[in-house]
Amino acid sequence: MEFQMSLEGKTAVVTGAARGIGYAYCRRLAAEGANVVAVDVIDATGSLDELPGAAEKLAVCCDVSQPDQVADVEKAVTARFGRCDILVNNAAVFLRAALADLTLSDWRRIQTTNVDSMFLFAKAFAPGMRAAGWGRIVNTGSTMTLSQVRGQLAYMTSKGAVHTLTRALANELGDDGVTVNAIAPSVVPTEGFYARPPGPAGLTNDEEMDLIVATQTIKRWSTTEDLANVLAFLVSENASFMTGQILHVDGGRVRSGA
Repeated sequence: MEFQMSLEGKTAVVTGAARGIGYAYCRRLAAEGANVVAVDVIDATGSLDELPGAAEKLAVCCDVSQPDQVADVEKAVTARFGRCDILVNNAAVFLRAALADLTLSDWRRIQTTNVDSMFLFAKAFAPGMRAAGWGRIVNTGSTMTLSQVRGQLAYMTSKGAVHTLTRALANELGDDGVTVNAIAPSVVPTEGFYARPPGPAGLTNDEEMDLIVATQTIKRWSTTEDLANVLAFLVSENASFMTGQILHVDGGRVRSGA
């Protein structure tokens, strides 16, 4: 079979797209020829001007945890492109807080942003994919679901739910030609990572990254391009027989016997 990567004629919706991993996803999808809809709580219009490719780009401001705003995104995408072929659920918020310090409002904010948003976007765009007999949904999970990190109860719980949601959606949508997978990265040094408070024992962000690299089999920092390369495969025709999978793209941080 010929190796096929071109996404010409496809429309991709990416949440959390204004910077970091989401923006890297937008760059790669645009480079492969897809129309790109960048969804974020902040305006990503300026960032879209720098994307490669000649396909169309659209920025939509949206709080992904709000059903009415997600519905507005669906209307905008349908009006402009007809349907969404590729959905990349990447938007998330991070919180470092132990049980004793975790409030119910913070807990709910993490779950609604990191998990409910993926349900809402799948609910909005899966019908069009099913009708077309083709679709790709890729969710952003985390290797933290298999790690021994303390102080991240809400975040780790949300990402565990993302992995389960991925498998459940794959069960439901497979008969209609829609695949659903998740990319589970380790810690990636993006703008959002450096905006986080200091890590355990007062470590700087760079020191925390070095500790993470020490647990990997591949001894270098991860990059957004590492993730974008995997995304490009998952949304292509080459991955048509892969669904319900959680791909740990982490330099071997999570591995058998570790």
